[in-house]
This record gives sequence, C-alpha cells and structure tokens, in this order.
Amino acid sequence: MQIFRKNQNFSVAKRWFIALLCLTLILACCFISVKPFVFTYAKSEAETIILNATNEAVLNILDENDISYSDISNVSRDADGIITGIEIDIEKINRLKSQISNELSKIVSDNNKYDLYIPMGTLFGSEYTTGYGPKIRFKMQLTETAILDFESKFTSAGINNVLHQIIIKIDIKASVLMMGATEGFGVSTTALAAQTVIAGTVPDSFTNVIEYPENDLADEVFNFGDLG
Repeated sequence: MQIFRKNQNFSVAKRWFIALLCLTLILACCFISVKPFVFTYAKSEAETIILNATNEAVLNILDENDISYSDISNVSRDADGIITGIEIDIEKINRLKSQISNELSKIVSDNNKYDLYIPMGTLFGSEYTTGYGPKIRFKMQLTETAILDFESKFTSAGINNVLHQIIIKIDIKASVLMMGATEGFGVSTTALAAQTVIAGTVPDSFTNVIEYPENDLADEVFNFGDLG
C-alpha cells in the first residue's frame, strides 16, 4: 500500500513536471514569434523619442547661450561694401557641439526606462488584428551616441541678396534594450542654428527680355554682354 502511494505521488509529480515543461516551451515559442513585432514597434517608438529629445536639446542650448548669427559668423566687407569673406567661429561651434551632445545624453538618460504599450492583436502579425485587443506593457531602455556637424548653406534671396544658414547636422546611433536583447538603429536630423540675409551691391538698372519661340533675342543680349 505504501509502495502504491509512493508510485502515485511520483506519477503526479511527473505529470506536473511535464505540464510545466510544455508550458515553458509554449511560452518560449510565443516569445520567439512575437519578438520581431515587439522590436519593430519599439524601434519606431524609440526613433520618435530620440528625435524629440534631440530637438529639445538643441533648443535648450541655443536658448541658454542666446545664439544669434553674429555670435558664430562674421561677414567681412571692403571699403566699398563688397563682401570679401565669411568667417565661422570654430571655437564656439565646437563648444555648441559638445553642449548639445551632452544635453541630449542627459535628456535620454534622465528617462532611461520607457513604457511601451502594444495592443495584443498587433503581436499576431495579422492586418485584421493589428491595433485591437488589450494593451500589453513592455519595459525598454534607450542608449544613444550623437555625432554633430555644422554646415553652411547659401540660397538666393532676391537680387544680390543671399540667405546664409548655419545648419546643425545630427547623426545618432541608438540602441533599444528589452526582452533580454538589444537592437540598434540610426536616426538623422537637422536643425537651424542661425541665419541672415547678406545684401550685396544692387545694379542701377534692370532689363526684362521676353523671348518668343520665333526669335533668340535673349541669347543675343547675353552674348553681347559677354563681349563686353
């Protein structure tokens, strides 16, 4: 009788072990199948977070330093008012790079852990269930490394006027950490640091030449100008 009870207890324990093993395998299969959808959703959300943090960092530093065009760029002219050169203050540019990069890292690290809510239907990968069902919460962490560069852009702004813009180019390499795995992604954006319209010498007169299909009057006028 005692041997029978021991065998019975062993049989029950064996059934529980098999049930737990099957449950573990089912959960593992579910984990593997939904992981790609979770990371796709997470990276999309992370890109938005990083871009918002980047914009915030740029605005904070530019406002903090009260940056204007004349602070980082100097236009040189001769005695007749003709532009002879534009000089960019490299020291201030490098300082801004460092400050913006540090501010971005601070904003991201201050909110190191983010909650991600994904509708259960989205995890099935079907267009018919996407966006439906209760939302499941996931925890994710973000890390980033930003590479900043400044560039000048010149655009015509009318007769003898040029719009000079100093643009911040920001390339970010970031990583999402969640569900015991890490996936990287890249984000690029630009921001306007400063701009001004540079005016040059305006001509005394203008000629409006209207060219019709049957004549080459405009070409003749331009050729005559070249001869002068």
